[in-house]
Amino acid sequence: MTIDIVPFILYLILFCFVISWIPFFKKSGISVWVLIGLFCVKVAVGVVYGMYLKAPAFVDKADTWRFYKESLPETQLLLHHPLLFIKSIFTHSYTETGGLFSGKNSYWNDLKDNIIIKLMAVCNVFTRNNYFTNVIFFNFSFLFGLVAFFKLVWLYSRTHKYCLLAAIFLMPSFLFWGSGIHKDGLLFSALGIVFYCFYHIIKKKGEIKHWLSLTICFLLLFLVKNYLAIALVPALFSWWLADRNHQRHQFYFMAVYAGCLFALIVVALLGDHTNVMVHVVNKHNEFLLLNGNSAIKVPLLIATTESVIMYFPTAIDIAFVRPHLTEIKNASYALAFSETLLSASIIILFLVFGKHKRLMPPFYICCFYFAFSVLLLDGYTVTFTGAIVRYRSLMLPLLIAPMVAMIPFNTRQKK
Repeated sequence: MTIDIVPFILYLILFCFVISWIPFFKKSGISVWVLIGLFCVKVAVGVVYGMYLKAPAFVDKADTWRFYKESLPETQLLLHHPLLFIKSIFTHSYTETGGLFSGKNSYWNDLKDNIIIKLMAVCNVFTRNNYFTNVIFFNFSFLFGLVAFFKLVWLYSRTHKYCLLAAIFLMPSFLFWGSGIHKDGLLFSALGIVFYCFYHIIKKKGEIKHWLSLTICFLLLFLVKNYLAIALVPALFSWWLADRNHQRHQFYFMAVYAGCLFALIVVALLGDHTNVMVHVVNKHNEFLLLNGNSAIKVPLLIATTESVIMYFPTAIDIAFVRPHLTEIKNASYALAFSETLLSASIIILFLVFGKHKRLMPPFYICCFYFAFSVLLLDGYTVTFTGAIVRYRSLMLPLLIAPMVAMIPFNTRQKK
């Protein structure tokens, strides 16, 4: 598979023009040319992503190319039997649908891949089945959530606009994984739109378009990566509570999350089917059964309170620190380690120079609590360095951007 040069260039020009025309982008606070430049950067990285994973060492295990191969017959199905194309989303070949959190032999587990495959099948109709031209279509859809997230963070920002744009668009691991044809860019775009619409609903009562967009994107999150949607509920509820009060924002978040923790402990007493840690340990064990060069030696984890507490330092280490300096094997490990150092530097700058940390906007606190809870869950389940770098990349803008926004790299007048 090579780049189909003429259609690729024509579509890139077309989407650049569309970006300059859509009011949502024009009123984003980002210069049209800067936004077009960021879009082109993401497309270029998406092409590199596809080429990198097409190398013989990766192509057999690369989901993005598996999605592409499986999308080709789906495109034919769409063209010749469109109703069956739609119907097949809701059918499966299993005797039963399987568990919602199961990692195999489950309709729900297959659905997260099928959504990407179906979307690529639709793109194939316009791109003549060219993978690299599809990259343009996917990154255009990713742009909406990124811009929505920027607009929200910028509302309360005290930093330079380009610093904030870099924190959202150009964090290395997020730029790489969030620009390819995979779930990452789609998930962050859905998150950005959920946050944006939720803000309009609680601040301005919202319009039908906000309610509809929030519902669709939340449903997309649940179908593609259900634990993100579940983790989002207490974060949004805490944001709503804190927004109704002008002081002690942190109190409402701590109260809600403490209540959620207590509720999880109580329902766990009802049996394994309601014990969240049983599902977490099952996912953890599924990772242990996989083979890979970046496997991490981890202590035993079982679904007991003592085991969960003992595993906590390991989960923190995996979620926020890996790879260690002593684990650097190649350039990709070195880049991941460098990004960890960059993130640590931003955290230190935020702690030293961040303005009004005690009066942080509820939205910023929502981002921190949500990202931390998701990454902690990843720390308990993931046992591969390569996987955690990718999973962490999705949460990095949520952690880093609000901190960058509160570092006064320049002096902005209060809005």
